[in-house]
Amino acid sequence: MCVKDKRAEIHGRITAYQAQIAQAKQDLAHINASIRLFTDICVRHLEVDGELTTRDLAERVMIERRLDATDTTLRNSVVFKVVQALRHAARRKHVRMVEKRKGMCLGTRRCCHVAGRCQ
Repeated sequence: MCVKDKRAEIHGRITAYQAQIAQAKQDLAHINASIRLFTDICVRHLEVDGELTTRDLAERVMIERRLDATDTTLRNSVVFKVVQALRHAARRKHVRMVEKRKGMCLGTRRCCHVAGRCQ
């Protein structure tokens, strides 16, 4: 193999890697947007309703997003996303995970609004 062929091969791989990186960046942006959406919805419902289980929050999210709450597979997927959103919100100190009951997390709004910051 000559040097020009090797150069072309490496250039081709770099181009393919750049395309994969671009796709990964798009995928990450969509996931981040989904987490923000679910986090915002969950925090809002916790502000209104107080303590809720992940299942209760998932049902409220499904109703708000006009999803079929009778679809078990979809509901389980939404519950998983709610758990992820709650963990994200808990790390940012927006909610507090109270306890686990029958395998479900119980969350509540953590913030006491003092100067616009959570404590």
